[in-house]
Amino acid sequence: MIVPIYIPYRELEELCDGDGEYAICRSFEGEIEVNVDEVEFERSDLEDIVDQYFDDIIDILLKNKRYTDILRKKMSGENT
Repeated sequence: MIVPIYIPYRELEELCDGDGEYAICRSFEGEIEVNVDEVEFERSDLEDIVDQYFDDIIDILLKNKRYTDILRKKMSGENT
């Protein structure tokens, strides 16, 4: 999964030492907050997530009537 990130120039400056021609930079270690709407998953990523969290996903789908209704429609061939 590839997630684009933005590190402000000021933070990069703090990680690097240089003489104007060459720079030596330390590794960046930190946390980056990402909103779910900003993330795009590839199909293979979603399949990996489903494989890893299958039981939890099924529990969520079955405990929410709206999801259950959507599942029933999809399973009966409606809206395909």
